[in-house]
Amino acid sequence: MSITTIDSQLIHYEVLGRGQPLIFIHGWVGSWRYWWPSMQALSAHFRTFAFDLWGFGDSSKSPEMYSLELYVNMVNQFIDKLGVARPVILVGHGLGAIVALNYTARYPVNVEKVATVSLPITGAYITNRLQGADAESMASRVLGRAESFTEIDSEIRKQDPAAVSKSIESFSNLDLIADITNLNRPLLMVYGSQDNLVLPPNGEHSYLQQSVNERFYVELDLCHHFPMLQEKAKFNRLLLDFIMASAELTELTPKEYWQRRIR
Repeated sequence: MSITTIDSQLIHYEVLGRGQPLIFIHGWVGSWRYWWPSMQALSAHFRTFAFDLWGFGDSSKSPEMYSLELYVNMVNQFIDKLGVARPVILVGHGLGAIVALNYTARYPVNVEKVATVSLPITGAYITNRLQGADAESMASRVLGRAESFTEIDSEIRKQDPAAVSKSIESFSNLDLIADITNLNRPLLMVYGSQDNLVLPPNGEHSYLQQSVNERFYVELDLCHHFPMLQEKAKFNRLLLDFIMASAELTELTPKEYWQRRIR
């Protein structure tokens, strides 16, 4: 376990590998820990970081810190405090996807590429599954009774329910359409087709499902809110293909099988 402090607030983080910095940002359910399989898979190519947002995992619990602006500042200060080389690659999920996209829009020179998983493009795309949920019921509301992941189960009770409720409430008027369409960095948008917490773009925003101008859209069949755990090999290969892709790439598709080569 590694700890750093920013303005007297504790940030718990983990780091693995060498190379260009790749930062994972978790979402509303869980902590840094569910990124561990992806960190292991990509650490052969990158120096991977994952940290707990305030209110989650082993980072400080301070209700006044649970806002999008302060989470974006948290990413910026984390990079500065640890002396992380820029540009970085960002990967965010749910709440972390919103933070990663906002950080990239605000500091484009600091980011080479950004990947979002279960990004709510507006507040209307966040369902009410977590409203009023406590730690005991939060995971089951998102995962369902038949599915469980140790990476989430072991951490869910550490999070402050206020960090979930306050952030979701503050996103009721969220609209990320302009940030998505105007982003001048390569963007990968991944969704689980069976996600019951964040809905993929549809209706008038169905055009966002098109891969165009270094923006790639991939929907993983039968996946729910945690494709990085439900389809680990497929997700990690997709992420690696996106990061390593040249500017000439026009489409990304998930590969069925991939296993890290062991020397």
